[in-house]
Amino acid sequence: MPGEVAGRFLMVRAHGWRCALPMGEVIETLRPLPVSPVAGVPSFVRGVSVVRGEPTPVLSLAALMGGAASTEPRRFVLLRVSARQVALEVDEVLGLRELNASELGAVPPLLQGAASGHLEVLGTLDGQLLGALSAARLLPADAWSRLASSGGAA
Repeated sequence: MPGEVAGRFLMVRAHGWRCALPMGEVIETLRPLPVSPVAGVPSFVRGVSVVRGEPTPVLSLAALMGGAASTEPRRFVLLRVSARQVALEVDEVLGLRELNASELGAVPPLLQGAASGHLEVLGTLDGQLLGALSAARLLPADAWSRLASSGGAA
């Protein structure tokens, strides 16, 4: 994203992180739904929920960024991942924001493993740390396979 117009993002918060989600990947935001845990998936995968009749993996943004999962997430953000969808648990939806490339930067080499490689860019916004995520990088292929074999997601 550096060096180009970044675009329009849905801004969300979980614990101390503010994150930007590309609007092209956002389907909708909704109240949290019941989540059924699934064994053998990464710690940031809270389980599976039925969203609009479709089994959907639920990821904790706070846990994804290296913290503890929120005990009472306030919103799900439903994201498009190719032909699939995932729900991201967040503490707060902050709204829409246009961001330009100068507000975002590449993840520094020392931090490229941070957040398990889920960060696409790391920058600052209004003096606070900002991470930008891509839905395509959130859930590894082996986790999709484990969820599908458990009947939790196609």
